[in-house]
Amino acid sequence: MSGDVEVQGSQTFPSTCWSRLIVGPGGDSAAVREAFETLARRYATPITAYVRTRWAKTDDDARDVAQEFFLWMLQSGFLARADPARGRFRGFLKRSLANFVHDLERKRRTAKRGGTNRVLSLDAGPQDAALNLPDPTGRSPDMMLDDLWRKELLAQATESLAVELRERGKAVTFDVFRDYFLGENDLDYALVASRYGISTTDVSNHLAYAKKRYRAHLRAAVLDTVQGDDELRAELAWLFEGGTL
Repeated sequence: MSGDVEVQGSQTFPSTCWSRLIVGPGGDSAAVREAFETLARRYATPITAYVRTRWAKTDDDARDVAQEFFLWMLQSGFLARADPARGRFRGFLKRSLANFVHDLERKRRTAKRGGTNRVLSLDAGPQDAALNLPDPTGRSPDMMLDDLWRKELLAQATESLAVELRERGKAVTFDVFRDYFLGENDLDYALVASRYGISTTDVSNHLAYAKKRYRAHLRAAVLDTVQGDDELRAELAWLFEGGTL
């Protein structure tokens, strides 16, 4: 993902993963499936952790429930009936998941489940380790999902920024950004400058440029989970409240 997402003054809101799910031609179309799998893979860890904490599941059971939930959303045609006016993708998933788990638990109580039908690959990669964290003592499952969702967005933006800057021959710019903002808390301009053999003015210039591009990538990541300008503004406001650059 790259490029600034202009909100003010935009004439047509761009096509996003979320909007393609809502207005796609059908649940089995290639475009809808591609958009769905993109979002499902990105947010498998937050959703699985949400299932684990809200319904007191084991890690394995939480993964199974999340897998079944995403599969049901794709195959049932549920997304084609979704109302974009009901809110952002994150809130939509919470509501849909609550209903799904309620129905799933009822079915499990009345019938023994057979084999599974898995056609989606939702491996969350290294972030899946987040599921091994102890249960939160002061945070609700909703708060945990929001925290993990925010971390996923930040990780997406950081990865996209790294790819962009390295491809543009600005690897040092990314390294300065990473070390100063994402690394050791006690680093100052002088220490970063010494590390890379540059001046403190260079550090300032690198950080200003990288920070601008980082925010653009954050907007691009958020854009995929909203339906319009107002939702984009609201989601970005929530994201930046969490201490985002």
